[in-house]
Amino acid sequence: MCIATLAFVACKDNKGGGGGGGEDPEEEYVKAISVTDNSLSDWDALDQNYVFSAVCPADASLLGLKSAKVYADKFYIFIQVEPNMEDITDLEWVPFHVYINTDNSDGTGGYGDEFTDANADILLEGAVFANDPCSYSPAVFKWWGEVGGSGWEWTDPSIEHSADDGWGAVIAEGNLQGTSSQFVNGKIEIEIMRELVPTPAGWNENEFGIGFDIQQAWSSVGILPIGSATEEDPNGHAHKLQVKIKK
Repeated sequence: MCIATLAFVACKDNKGGGGGGGEDPEEEYVKAISVTDNSLSDWDALDQNYVFSAVCPADASLLGLKSAKVYADKFYIFIQVEPNMEDITDLEWVPFHVYINTDNSDGTGGYGDEFTDANADILLEGAVFANDPCSYSPAVFKWWGEVGGSGWEWTDPSIEHSADDGWGAVIAEGNLQGTSSQFVNGKIEIEIMRELVPTPAGWNENEFGIGFDIQQAWSSVGILPIGSATEEDPNGHAHKLQVKIKK
């Protein structure tokens, strides 16, 4: 598990009269969520205007993810995801993906197989179970395909890749710093420091899009956000969650 231990303290010049000058530290940054305290209660204390949620409907085509919540502040993305353990039958290797439209634009990114908005700039891929629930320490892939394209085009087509080089990953699995996670009360809780995630498009200062899937044998058994299965759209395709950043 990679535990982020960075502290943020901003300082400003003390230009007031009477004193001897020097620097007056501003309020120290304190993370709103702890993913090492074996509790989810700190989510209840958040400004709920900035907690963005997706729930799997009972008549969805894939039921492997029950719910997801996302909260982002000026440094971190905090994620809480609840898997449906009835659909997770092989605990040896359970791929879990996070798709992010980092710049909140339709003019970059791709991959529309599971979401109606094909604009993911980066993909975080890692396993979340190994017999017992384990920490999420993903690889980071950037989108190499056409803008708005579909399929799995996360590998640079100009480079001949092998199984030894991570298939084009910008950061290999287990090496993304500023990331920590835990499994508590049946839910996966994850924190990701945005500035340590390389993205070709850059991060929008105010909002971004995010989506999730969980797999068995490399096929999705759960997707969020997801809608009800209908005759017109049996896959229940939906847009990624739009997350506004709390500053």
